[in-house]
Amino acid sequence: MEVPILRHTRHFTIINKPPLVYSQVNHAASKFGRTSDKQLTLLDLLARSHQELFPEKPEAPFTEPKLVHRLDYGVTGAMVVATSLQAARNFSKNLKMGGDKGWQLKKTYLAIVAPERNSPLRLGRIVSNPPEDVALNTDNSHISGTISRPLLYEKDPELLQAVTKFEVLKVLGNGRILLALEPVTGRKHQLRRHCAYVLEAPIVGDVRYGYSADHYQPVGATRCMALHSWRLDFKTGLHWDAITAPILWGVNDVWAGVVDPITNEVYPNLWPGAPSHSAVCQVFRHTE
Repeated sequence: MEVPILRHTRHFTIINKPPLVYSQVNHAASKFGRTSDKQLTLLDLLARSHQELFPEKPEAPFTEPKLVHRLDYGVTGAMVVATSLQAARNFSKNLKMGGDKGWQLKKTYLAIVAPERNSPLRLGRIVSNPPEDVALNTDNSHISGTISRPLLYEKDPELLQAVTKFEVLKVLGNGRILLALEPVTGRKHQLRRHCAYVLEAPIVGDVRYGYSADHYQPVGATRCMALHSWRLDFKTGLHWDAITAPILWGVNDVWAGVVDPITNEVYPNLWPGAPSHSAVCQVFRHTE
């Protein structure tokens, strides 16, 4: 399986992650039947398809590719891989400290959700009676807001702050809704849990967090979920830059009717304001 490169610079590379690939070794995955004796991670696949990124003896300050952040097993889309120690330190600093610390990185995801019967997204209840954890925006033509619900994890006894911005882009057929999601904090499974438990609308294909046979089932669906890291905005110097990742997988099932199978971009009538992939970046553009 090839890992597409969206942009390559001396200090970092932005890739388009395929589905059904772990960002790093998952020792607990064997109980789900997903592993073999040699579990291939994202960096394993990247090394197979782009050996030029893995020199035998990188000269300082450059290094073999290192993950800056992770995407879950069934999630696709744009990811940053550092190829220098400077990039690894600066991106990690911003992800940990936020604000203007380090090299800034802002992530925007696309998701298709399947609202439950009592979901606040159904019949406009998100506007008339929003959950207490949701602050709605009033200056936007779309329904949008901010989810602020702390999350609890097994290895941490205290609730951790978790904040997600969301926007309803389009109500689709079969009860599905297309959302744009922006994680302000970076908790594990944050987007998936906020959709499932706050909006009561699990992401299509996300069995772990409530998506089941009772929901709409895409014909011939793959095991990837309808959650895609669509756009990265980043600032490594004085100016912001941006890149989008075309949706290459699941266009005929989980993303059917949302993504044009020829251009791999969201149909303009679903999101008129969305810039196209070609307008935001040039594939395989090399920048010093």
